[in-house]
This record gives sequence, structure tokens and C-alpha cells, in this order.
Amino acid sequence: MGLFLGTAFAFPTVLFTPLLTVAAVYWILVVVGATDTELLDGVDADGEAVGLSALMTRAGLLGGSGRTSAEGGGGRHRARVPVTVSLTLMVCVAWFVSMMGGIMTSLLDTASTPLLFALGAVVLLIALIAAWAVTSGLAMAVARLLPGRRSDSKHDLVGRTCVIRIGEASEDFGRAEITTDAGAEISIDVRTTAGEVLPPGSTALIFEHDREGDVFLVTRFDPALDPGRD
Repeated sequence: MGLFLGTAFAFPTVLFTPLLTVAAVYWILVVVGATDTELLDGVDADGEAVGLSALMTRAGLLGGSGRTSAEGGGGRHRARVPVTVSLTLMVCVAWFVSMMGGIMTSLLDTASTPLLFALGAVVLLIALIAAWAVTSGLAMAVARLLPGRRSDSKHDLVGRTCVIRIGEASEDFGRAEITTDAGAEISIDVRTTAGEVLPPGSTALIFEHDREGDVFLVTRFDPALDPGRD
């Protein structure tokens, strides 16, 4: 037990031990329903990965890529492994490899601090490479088993409703929030016409996408026109 704890809180394993603890707490919260597995995933109006999701996709850590086909203005995207799953796997692999390397290093009969630090740096490098390789391979294999998902092209958003955010929406400025078919909440630029002004928090109907300005034209939404209204 002493060797285990000593290695877990020694360089380089100590870099991953806190992350492993955070990952364990996160998945406990997922199990009890306090959060979800797509907490760190992000997509834009076209269903393309953004932020951390885009970075990890380019690194091959989510197993998915961009649009694989386009039909009728829309398209399909290869399924991606959730960012939280990929990050957790990376942390687990890195921690395990660094732990094994640290134990092997500790068995060497040497008291040279520079040598131990150098060996620790080598173990750290091996752990990071192993974490990337294992996560990339498993994510790619799992993604092939997941069904592809329909993307939300900008044209597909026309005819849907959104909620005005960040001040009023006018002919010169407007930001709105909309939920895509994939369940992601995204922010879009909107504009009104004919001098109409929509206050923040109001519901608007998207009736056109202005390709030149890359903005959505909206108007006040009349609940009486909602086909799903009782």
C-alpha cells in the first residue's frame, strides 16, 4: 500500500491523480442524474464541432469527423464519442501507464534526483502517447458502431422558433438562442425587417436565412400559428 500511494502522489503520476479523482466524481454525478455525458460537447448552427469538441476531433480523439453526405441542403455527420468519455479514458490510461512506470522506476537502486526526474519525464511522455493512441483507437472503433446523426444546416433552421437574447432584436442587431435537433443550444445572429423590434426573452419565428450577411431574418411569433397548439 505504501508503494502504491507513494507512486500515486509522486512525479509523474501525481499530475494525473487529481484528474482521475475529478473524473470519478463527475461520473458519480452522471449516474445520479446531476449532469449528462455531453456536458463539454459543442456544435455550431451547421452541426459542426466547435471549441474543445473541434480540437479533440482534429486530434482524432472523438472518432468522428465532418459531414459525410449532403442531401437536400442538410447532411449527416459521423457519430462522435462524447468529450467527457474521451477525456476520462485518456486520464485513466495516462494514470495507469505513469503508475506502472513510476513503480518500475522506484525499484531502481538509485538516489540520484536528476536521474529520477529524467526517468519520470520519460514515463510522462510515454503515458501521454499511450493515452492518445489508446483513446484514439477506441474512439474510432466505438464511433463506427454509433448511428450517424442528422446535422442542422442553416437552411434547416428556417421555419423554426428561437428566443431573443442579449438585448433587443432589430434591423441592425440581434442575438437569439435555438435548440438543434441534436439537442444542442446554439446562439445565432438575427435581424428583423420593416422596423420591427423584438424585446429580449420574446419568441421569434425564423423565416429566412440571409446568406450575404450570414444572419437569420425573424419576426414576432404568433402562438396561434403554432401547429402543435391545442
